[in-house]
Formats: sequence, structure tokens, C-alpha cells
Amino acid sequence: MKRFKIDHPDAKEIFINAIHDNQVIAYPTDTIYGLGTAMNNDEGIERINRMKMREQPMSIALGSFNVIKNQIIANENAMIEIKEILKDGSTCIAPYIPGSLNDKIAKDGKIGFRIPNHEYLKNVLNEYQQPITTTSINKTGSEPLYIPDEIEEQFGDKIDLLIDDGIIKNSPSKIFIFEKNEIKRIR
Repeated sequence: MKRFKIDHPDAKEIFINAIHDNQVIAYPTDTIYGLGTAMNNDEGIERINRMKMREQPMSIALGSFNVIKNQIIANENAMIEIKEILKDGSTCIAPYIPGSLNDKIAKDGKIGFRIPNHEYLKNVLNEYQQPITTTSINKTGSEPLYIPDEIEEQFGDKIDLLIDDGIIKNSPSKIFIFEKNEIKRIR
């Protein structure tokens, strides 16, 4: 595992190159540390599921809703609501066009997505211009890790890169689900 501080002059390029190389990365978000890989990296997604000791969907992180808005199935009013919800870093779960996103990270024809409000991550995602997977870094049923040394200790042999932004422990994002153009908050 390689570890770089967020203020390293090449931190953004290191992250983007790792994503292009289908690596698994622990990275800072506005809420906690995320664990992710390229959205279509099936092997990386399987590695993450093994690390977390689970098989379930995972969300994707975006720099902008424009990256996937054409894959989401929703009417115009729902699209406006989704854009509003995404502004505060909340997660939306919505139906998507079959085959347009990776089914390995979706469930029941729906995908979860958010735009993190972390300046570094937003810059990375805006430059990369593709979604990456995002899930908390922990084993299922355990508290998410928020101290980089603990992340390295527990997962250093399982991840390829850790982007270190110090201790991050904030409230988890709110989650909204859209079904049949109705919205419901589930967390």
C-alpha cells in the first residue's frame, strides 16, 4: 500500500492514476473515509466486498450530476429534486437505464450516488469525469474507520492507496430513495 498526504503536490494525479490502474483506494470524503475503485472495475469491487465481508450494492461518487443524469430514470420534477438533494452531499438512490451502469454495484435496478463536499475529492472527480465506487472503510457491522493509521493497520495489505487527510469523523450522509418519481428519506 502507498500512502500520501492530501497536500502532497501530486496527490490528485496519484489518485487519478490509481483509478485508471483499477486500484482500490481509501480516500477522504466530507463525512468519513471512503473505499473505492473505478465503477467498472469488477475485480476491485469484488476485493472491496471481500474486505467488508459482504455482498451488497455500493454507491458511486460523482463530481457532477451531469456525469450520470442521462442514465437515471426520473421525470423532470424528480431530476430537479435529485439535483437539490445532491447539493448538501446527500446520497440518492434512483432507478437507472439497464446496462448503462455496473450491475455489480446496483440492486433491484437502482443505483446510489452522491457528490461529496470534500474539496480535494471534488477536484479529483471533476478531473476524472467518471464515477468511482464509494463505501465506508470497515468490515460490515463494525464502525467505519476515521483515523488513517487505523485504516493502514487494518486494511493496508488489502488496499493499494491511502490518501491521508487526517482524522475525519462526521455524520453520515442522508439517504433518499426515488421510486416511481416519489421521494422518501431512508436515513
